[in-house]
Amino acid sequence: MQKEEVLFKTHYNGLCHFAWKILGDLTIAEDLVQDAFIAYFKHTDQVSDNEIAIKNYLYSSVRFACYNHIRHEKVRQKYWNVVGFTEEDNTALELNMIHSELIQEIYKIIEQMPASCQQVFRLGYLEGLSNLEITKELQISINTVKTQKQRGMKMLLKRLNPEFIPLVIFLLKNI
Repeated sequence: MQKEEVLFKTHYNGLCHFAWKILGDLTIAEDLVQDAFIAYFKHTDQVSDNEIAIKNYLYSSVRFACYNHIRHEKVRQKYWNVVGFTEEDNTALELNMIHSELIQEIYKIIEQMPASCQQVFRLGYLEGLSNLEITKELQISINTVKTQKQRGMKMLLKRLNPEFIPLVIFLLKNI
């Protein structure tokens, strides 16, 4: 066995336990211990050949690596708290993806509608204006607004991917 291998086998488990006691995470502890050994092997010329000096160097390296890791995690956590980011579970992410795909599909269909129908549909369903508000804004009759909204909805439901129809119905009920 080479000198480096003996050193690694002699101190690895103890250093991992030491790091784990500080961090509480064995995987990170093992990574930091391995990093300490790599750093030592790169700088063997700067550390005494004395067994106690080597052991002290390794334990100090691991200790400071653990503290740096903890500091980094605190900074990272503080950043995410300020930004307001929270990780979403897979269900929420999938729902967001489906919602985005639905909106993209709806906008494609709206762009294919005749201009007057498109305008009324956008104002009524996307901007949430009432029929009366649309009549005032576009200066058209209430019956024209109702007719254009119906035409737009028929076109939407006819061209929309069938998978999205229940979601559209759900979204329209909640508007």
